[in-house]
Amino acid sequence: MTANTAQRMALPALIVAILVWASSFVYMKIAVAEFGPMLTVFLRMILASAVLFFFIPVFRKETYHKGDWKWFLALALCEPCLYFVFEGLALTYTTASEAGMITSLQPLMVAVAAYYLLKESVSKRLIAGCLVAVAGAILLSVTGEASESAPNPLLGNLLEFFAIGFAAAYSIIARRLMHRYSPLFLTGIQTFVGSVFFLPAVMLSGDTIPASVSWDGAMAILFLAWGVNIIAFTCYNFSLGKMPASQAGAWLNLLPLACLFFGWLLLDETLTMLQYLGALIVLAGVIVSQSKPKQKTVFIEQEMIETPLSETSAEPVSVRDKQSTILPGLVEH
Repeated sequence: MTANTAQRMALPALIVAILVWASSFVYMKIAVAEFGPMLTVFLRMILASAVLFFFIPVFRKETYHKGDWKWFLALALCEPCLYFVFEGLALTYTTASEAGMITSLQPLMVAVAAYYLLKESVSKRLIAGCLVAVAGAILLSVTGEASESAPNPLLGNLLEFFAIGFAAAYSIIARRLMHRYSPLFLTGIQTFVGSVFFLPAVMLSGDTIPASVSWDGAMAILFLAWGVNIIAFTCYNFSLGKMPASQAGAWLNLLPLACLFFGWLLLDETLTMLQYLGALIVLAGVIVSQSKPKQKTVFIEQEMIETPLSETSAEPVSVRDKQSTILPGLVEH
């Protein structure tokens, strides 16, 4: 794949990751209800590792850079380890739609972290758009109502907030490593480490595989393992290597709206009117953060730059000389 082709594929890959992640909140909700939060995450790690195991010969061709083991460990600890712990707990208290909407805070976290840690330039428009999206997410969260599937929305949304904090840290670390390693290799690292991490966690949690597993539960686990852990993370890691972390983070503002859609489509979840207003505010924030100001241009009348013939000479007066006379300061001397 050429550099130009890879650059063009960055945004489509990011959109694929966003859509898969958005639907994952729904399938995570289904799986957690049947298997429990820790067992759900452990099963998805093991099943994803089983597939990535066959790529080990490819991974061995990667050139290791001294000292990067610390970054590998930090990457995996942020996501999937700590992120999935908090997300699994969050979805036992809140709806998939609300948890997904809280992710609108992540782009702002990523943009600020990228500015301070990666020295990426961040526009005022991007910050303003992210802040608008944050306001919408807060409105959506505080107006949530308790229900059988969401016994404590405020607690669940708070846990989801901590989860996306680790996701933001993951984005920064992945951006650093993407210049040295392939997306699939990083996906493999975090999946293998996640499998080891969640083995004792599931044993301590007391979660057990139920005597009878439903079709929906089994499909949810497989989707989380192969769709999210492999496809979505590989696509996201790829896009981080081709665009600034702050720009990729801004596009993640679409994640809450996609979560809202899938929650309605697959779980029949509904929101209050104030929560729908919050969703619209989030969308407005996305539009603001991704819009670009009109570039200022200098227009010169055509007759002023036409090259006239000198009355005393057959040689034309140069355009450069005429421009320097008309617009001094715009032409370098």
